[in-house]
Amino acid sequence: MHRCLRQLFGAAPWTGRYGNSHFSCCQRVSVLFAACWFLLAMPTMSLAVESQQATTSEPARQEALTAIPLRKIAAKHRENVRQVLDGSTLYRRLPTLMVDCNPHLFSFLTQNPEVLVAMWRQLGITKVDLERTGPTTFRLSDGSGTTGRLEIVEQTCDDNAQNRIVMYAEGTYEGRPFKRPLRAQCVLLLRSGSVHETNGRPYVAARLDSFVRLDRASLQLFAKLVQPWVGKTADRNFSDTLQFISNLSKTAETRPASVERLVTSLPRISSVRQDELVQIAYQCGTSGEKETQRALSHERLARFSE
Repeated sequence: MHRCLRQLFGAAPWTGRYGNSHFSCCQRVSVLFAACWFLLAMPTMSLAVESQQATTSEPARQEALTAIPLRKIAAKHRENVRQVLDGSTLYRRLPTLMVDCNPHLFSFLTQNPEVLVAMWRQLGITKVDLERTGPTTFRLSDGSGTTGRLEIVEQTCDDNAQNRIVMYAEGTYEGRPFKRPLRAQCVLLLRSGSVHETNGRPYVAARLDSFVRLDRASLQLFAKLVQPWVGKTADRNFSDTLQFISNLSKTAETRPASVERLVTSLPRISSVRQDELVQIAYQCGTSGEKETQRALSHERLARFSE
């Protein structure tokens, strides 16, 4: 794994803080946190700037509820979303973070989370699997008893990372210490924006609000008791994910061919999405890499244009 990471990022290996063994029973209480691509286990890489701390406050919760456009959500999903929002066991706004990142690359990965997870699997970072099953639907498994499905039920995105994405997820955990399967539903609200600083660098700020509803009232008190611990783990994972995207963006600027080699080796990722991400990676390059950009094969460019 470390050799693959050095080849991609050109940096010394690091020691990951999170592995599959760290998905303890307390984390399973909020099982659908793991169903969101932002909260998958990731090792620490670079520092993200935290502009606002995490909170579970009622004003933050109300602001998030107001920001979710229920009327724009298709009728077949609206009632499920409403039930989670009205009867959530846990609510948390994760830290608002800002990272140095190409906005176009960020928007692509928010809309195609399975590509991000496929990169982690290819690099040996995680065993979690996120498979696209439709235009906006995904199936998740962590290989340790957690399975789920995730659907993007409403989104407004652009290449400048001015994004709003509402996700609905359902998940099940079977295993110790629970005698019966634990089921939960989750609504996630991701919002982001981008700015160019005076140094010319692009930065993306992102905020994630999460609402989790457990199906067993007997576990709700326990879930609230462990929420601070689970929340801090989620905060770290969110930060680590953004940091990975930031490092990927920086690698694309100087070594887009390294990103291309990784992307084109991903199994189960369609050639259309592979080509689109490769195109974005070369576009991240500075003017000094224009010749490198032209090195893209005519075949790949032709397929991307179709």
